[in-house]
Amino acid sequence: MLEVALGVAFALSVGVSLWLYRKMSALKNLQYRESLERVESQEAYENLLFSVERERESIASTMENLQNHVVYLQEENRLKVRETSDLMNQITEITSASEEKSQEIKKQKSRAASAHTTKGQILEKWCPFLEHPEIDPDWEAKNWSFMGNPIDYIIFDWRNDKTINLADGKVVLLDVKSGKSQLTTKQRRIRDLIQAGKVEWRTIRLE
Repeated sequence: MLEVALGVAFALSVGVSLWLYRKMSALKNLQYRESLERVESQEAYENLLFSVERERESIASTMENLQNHVVYLQEENRLKVRETSDLMNQITEITSASEEKSQEIKKQKSRAASAHTTKGQILEKWCPFLEHPEIDPDWEAKNWSFMGNPIDYIIFDWRNDKTINLADGKVVLLDVKSGKSQLTTKQRRIRDLIQAGKVEWRTIRLE
């Protein structure tokens, strides 16, 4: 009986030991899993912090780049504004100089026109005393009659002898031009009539 009791006691002891071992193993496994989960949770947290830090650094770098670009654009804009202002000043100076030149050109043209007119008037007055291919050297200055408008002169190149007068004498309508001046329309029409021989003499007696 004692041997049976001892066998039972031994079996119970072994069973209890196995049961305790299993429980201890399960507890250890549970503690290990909890520890492992804590470790994994810590790593995930650290990874999240690392990721957030990297994102913050990226955002900070992007902000810095944007700020630098804004500063660059502001400086470029200031340069453009300065260049535009300089161009406007140059345009104003050129415009002012152009206006001054235009005024000076008008003055010079006016002076030239005045001088041309004066020269023409002088030539008109002195024409009877000048040498020119269109002026017959036999025309005496006393036979020049100044009209001025529309023809400058009528020259009566006449002779005392009736026969010689008809043979060699003539009446000349002469207009004096200076430079590149041209005949007016009225003067051209008078010239055409004379050259066509449409000239006549009339005497009017008034009582």
